[in-house]
Amino acid sequence: MDARSAAKFDLLHVKGAINLSFPDIDINSLARTLPDKSARILIYCNNNFSNRPDAFASKAPSASLNLSTYIALYNYGYRNVYELAPLIDLRSTTLALVSSSRVASTQ
Repeated sequence: MDARSAAKFDLLHVKGAINLSFPDIDINSLARTLPDKSARILIYCNNNFSNRPDAFASKAPSASLNLSTYIALYNYGYRNVYELAPLIDLRSTTLALVSSSRVASTQ
């Protein structure tokens, strides 16, 4: 689950990710987007990536959306929630990334 804005998500995101911007997390959006509360959810936002500031602006870990997203999901009954690795370099990752219009080159 990508907690960034729709604009940043469209620019570049992990292939297969679901976008639910943190300000949009509520009972209805979660029921629609993540109906299975027992599903494994991997969350990420800006602070999980480096070397692509247009798509993933650097933030201090304590100011990241992951903490708030985790707390929100937990409060809504999701217990199988994890964070993507602490920092992924977009210049060298083999993680599949896509934009709204094309596959992004990460090599």
